[in-house]
Amino acid sequence: LGLGGTMAYQGMIHNPIIYLILMAGGYETFMRLYDPVGHAPTANYYRISSGKRTLITGGYFGLVGALFVAMAWNRQYMVPPERLKTKRVLLERLE
Repeated sequence: LGLGGTMAYQGMIHNPIIYLILMAGGYETFMRLYDPVGHAPTANYYRISSGKRTLITGGYFGLVGALFVAMAWNRQYMVPPERLKTKRVLLERLE
């Protein structure tokens, strides 16, 4: 949260979604510090079976793997800016 806030203050972040994430994280941190009773996890929060824990871990690794596959698949359709500029110039000449 501190590093993200510093990056936002310095103007290094240009994505508005990051600002929403930072605000939500700041709110959650504030509530944990000033209202610890209302945000304390229940006793059952830490009592999950190893099977459920393994399933959750596998789900996270599956998500990361799917994102890597999607990034690799997307990379083959990326076009460099120079080619886009050349294409636009050619289309303008045809009109």
